[in-house]
Amino acid sequence: MLVAVFVSVPMVARLQPQIAPSSSQVTASKYSNSTEGLRRLLQDVRATAKSGDMKRVAAFLRDMEIPDCAVWLHKMYEADRADSWMGLCDAKTLNTNEKSMEETFSNLAKEEGEIVTRKVNDSPQPGKGLEWGWLQSIRQPLDIYFAAWKRSTESEDSKGKPIGYFMFIDGGFRWESGIRFGGQIKTITGKFLPAQLVKRVEPIYPQEAAAQHISGTVRVYYVIGGDGAVYNAHAISGEGLSDDPLLRKAAEEAVIQWRYQPATLNGKPIQTNAVTVDIVFAPKN
Repeated sequence: MLVAVFVSVPMVARLQPQIAPSSSQVTASKYSNSTEGLRRLLQDVRATAKSGDMKRVAAFLRDMEIPDCAVWLHKMYEADRADSWMGLCDAKTLNTNEKSMEETFSNLAKEEGEIVTRKVNDSPQPGKGLEWGWLQSIRQPLDIYFAAWKRSTESEDSKGKPIGYFMFIDGGFRWESGIRFGGQIKTITGKFLPAQLVKRVEPIYPQEAAAQHISGTVRVYYVIGGDGAVYNAHAISGEGLSDDPLLRKAAEEAVIQWRYQPATLNGKPIQTNAVTVDIVFAPKN
């Protein structure tokens, strides 16, 4: 068997105004399950950031966490895949991601532009990419949305900068914090050292797949925590990538065991988001 590994590392996300909500209670259920409902929600969060009330912004983001996350994952996905995505439910990971999104809202509050939204179920990206794979893997109906920020200076045909994916669960919009995007809003100054792999577990070529001479490339998405552990390791779909469940599971089980010397900024460990690795399975000659 030949197993080849290729790694790439991207990063963060983006958002516009309206009047900040007057109610003291933050609740996702006041927004309708529609593209307009999501747009109104994100407008309200940005307006709140613009008013300087970051505690309320944090409350909005906490309300956008998936309720009973572990239970929901196992209801929506096959058990082995849900297990590999449990990092999404980790409080430490959630807190780090929400802090990043708070900063995103804070910066967007200083810009002029508009929020654009799209329902993924009705209009997925062309090809067999992330969105196609996501829609194929869910076991129950799930309304998924995508939001982007379009600056007022951008051309009319611009797609804007991604904010993120949102799902409508239990009567409210929930942020899919495991999917992050490149393109930071502001420049970070300081000494940055990238994460370094210190322990790599080689994937095991499944005997059943080998017997059938099944080959292919599996792309695994994951997050490297500030502690150097791997979180939320899961295979994603895309053009030229394998959808074989045996190969995908083998790749996920290997990568979740990898350990890193975490990335640092000015000497302090930080999380590295949206890391991908390609693992190529090929039968022996």
